[in-house]
Amino acid sequence: MQVKGDVVIHWVPGHMDIPGNEAADMAAKEAATITDEPSRPVSLAGALSCVNRSIHDTPIEHLRTALVYKKIKPAKDRAEVKSRKDAVFLAQVCSSHCLSFKAYHHLLNSAVDPMCPRCGEGPHTLECAGTESTRRDIFGEVSLSLEVLTDHPGKAVLMSRRTL
Repeated sequence: MQVKGDVVIHWVPGHMDIPGNEAADMAAKEAATITDEPSRPVSLAGALSCVNRSIHDTPIEHLRTALVYKKIKPAKDRAEVKSRKDAVFLAQVCSSHCLSFKAYHHLLNSAVDPMCPRCGEGPHTLECAGTESTRRDIFGEVSLSLEVLTDHPGKAVLMSRRTL
């Protein structure tokens, strides 16, 4: 595939339902229509080949996010997490970048109270005392950690859906 100029494609998982994301998508779609040359159809295989040759991930600087992606086991995750929506939700939960966490929502909007609505304490994420019963039902008597969530993605989605 030959393209005049530079093509920059950057995929960021887990930004579904994040304020401003829809506006960014609209701006990107508008920018894609601005051209002085007629467009040419490109096959998905050709576009993916170009992307794979051109994009090389840089190391993730955010510590927790780096740990999440280090633990990802794509084949196992696909077997346990059945939908794109759940995969996005799991990425948000594991990285603590989920609007269901009041602490994260507060980072985006200081008017939002960061305290946990279940227990009145916090700010925190899934380690809330208000989710303990559900955690035990799903995971048993283990301490909830990032490793437990990434080792059992199907259970992590189930617990998160029930408690958030």
